[in-house]
Amino acid sequence: MDPLTHLATGVICSQVLPAPSRWWAALAGAIFAVAPDVDYFFIFWDRLAFIRYHRGFTHSLLAVPLFALAGALLGRYLGGPRWFKPLFILGLVVLGSHLLLDLATSYGTQIFSPFSRRRLSLDWIFIIDPYFTALLVAGAIAALTWPRWGPRLGAWSLAAAAVYLLVCASYHHQALDLARRIFPDIRPGGQTVAALPQPFSSRRWQLIAAGPGEIQQTFVQLPFEAGLGLGSIEAKAAPVPVTRDQACPTPASPYQAPGHLTIQTWNAVPAAAAVYSPEAEAILASFLEFARFPLLCQAGSQGGEQLMEWRDLRFSIPGRAFPFVLQLRLDAQGRLRHWLIGRRG
Repeated sequence: MDPLTHLATGVICSQVLPAPSRWWAALAGAIFAVAPDVDYFFIFWDRLAFIRYHRGFTHSLLAVPLFALAGALLGRYLGGPRWFKPLFILGLVVLGSHLLLDLATSYGTQIFSPFSRRRLSLDWIFIIDPYFTALLVAGAIAALTWPRWGPRLGAWSLAAAAVYLLVCASYHHQALDLARRIFPDIRPGGQTVAALPQPFSSRRWQLIAAGPGEIQQTFVQLPFEAGLGLGSIEAKAAPVPVTRDQACPTPASPYQAPGHLTIQTWNAVPAAAAVYSPEAEAILASFLEFARFPLLCQAGSQGGEQLMEWRDLRFSIPGRAFPFVLQLRLDAQGRLRHWLIGRRG
């Protein structure tokens, strides 16, 4: 979830929970809210370090009490013993909300770090949701502006945001059920299927199924009543082949009604390199550990060098560039000449 949403949540919690000073509590709530995202600064080192460590230990269940305790001890040192308990409780609540909001997205969060690097995600809501954020920002402004009624309004905005999140979860349930029906070739243990949220609407979803060397993908806009669990969704899907020379272009399919879906099938190209140097293997392993639906889109030779490109189709959005694309350039012996992780359309 984006920093503004986390900040608004932290400010509201600081005004709802008791504390010796509402303004100092607001500052503490804001600091707790953004503290886990200190790992974002790995992006200024390189993007490989970013995808390896962002939403890692600082977003884990173990880090929550540690950060809360550190903030409470600092508050006790600066403001006296009366600040310890309020700040510790505030830290647990705000840091816990940060983990929950990040877990609700499809990016993936290592909540069991450092014991496991597995990324978990609920796939309920897109990383940036202006409606969800607006609810919380309005509540934070109200909580700070009106000392008498503000905390109550802030609590109501938290409740409204929670209801919105549950509606998104309901849409996800319907989208996932739809995906399981339109991808009939799924076999237990052989393929994986997911429904991933799309921007600007809780009704828009990417439905995706992945097997060895092949990924099927479509984009759907669910009917409004699906979020309330009303009615039945009739699904019809027609496959559309994607030729090799298209080289994994940016998805162009619009969001379609469940009864008029177009399924695109992407086939991985054969790898150009049979042997990788240890450095190239380490880079590729880090990317594949991060990527949820990786696909080798391009592989070939140029000027005596081997060029390969992987994309994570998890971040597919019609008409938008892919944000996480790995390019490797190797010499004829598989030694790394150049690598890049970046955006590509």
